[in-house]
Amino acid sequence: MIKSLTLVLCMMAVFTSTVAANIVSFDMSVVWNGATPALLSPWLNATFDDEGTEGSVVLTITAGNLSGTQEKVKELHLNLDPTLNPLDLDFSAPTLISGEFDDPSADTGLNAFKADGDGKYHILIEFGTADGGTDSFGAGDAVEFTINGIASLTASSFNFICLPKKVGEGEYFSVAHILGIEDIGEGGSGWITIPEPASIAPLAIGALALLRKRRA
Repeated sequence: MIKSLTLVLCMMAVFTSTVAANIVSFDMSVVWNGATPALLSPWLNATFDDEGTEGSVVLTITAGNLSGTQEKVKELHLNLDPTLNPLDLDFSAPTLISGEFDDPSADTGLNAFKADGDGKYHILIEFGTADGGTDSFGAGDAVEFTINGIASLTASSFNFICLPKKVGEGEYFSVAHILGIEDIGEGGSGWITIPEPASIAPLAIGALALLRKRRA
């Protein structure tokens, strides 16, 4: 029984964000709208780490699988626990981890930022994108922010979906806009995200049904 339950939970975990003790990690591996980046996903990762304490969280953003000097991140949208006030968040100055790029900015607001006109988010990280040069955030680049301002803040505080334009559609934990994609038909840009939370349910139900059938 315990082994069966463990199998179900493991299968569910494959289709959502990675949530471990003190860490929430989003692998951007699904195209929501527009063109598809050239290389294999995930194209971008955002990881929150509270190091086991409340009140301070480190956000690391890594563009691991974008292509060459052309594909670049324009913006990243993130969410916050709706019981908390995003205006209370205090972002440190960005710390360069790898690469060479202009400092990104971090802005917060209550459902203040729309992604491609659909879905409202509490946090917007914006990157320099001029001409795909060294000021752009692209392949191999990584940056880190420390987030404070709320005493109860943990990594899990950022593991929430956005306020969608229409219920049941566009309910994402996080989305990012990628420019410089070599796909003329889609305008050279695309919006990427992680699988929707709803994708967990069918898998879990199917797995549980299979286990019941085996026990019968």
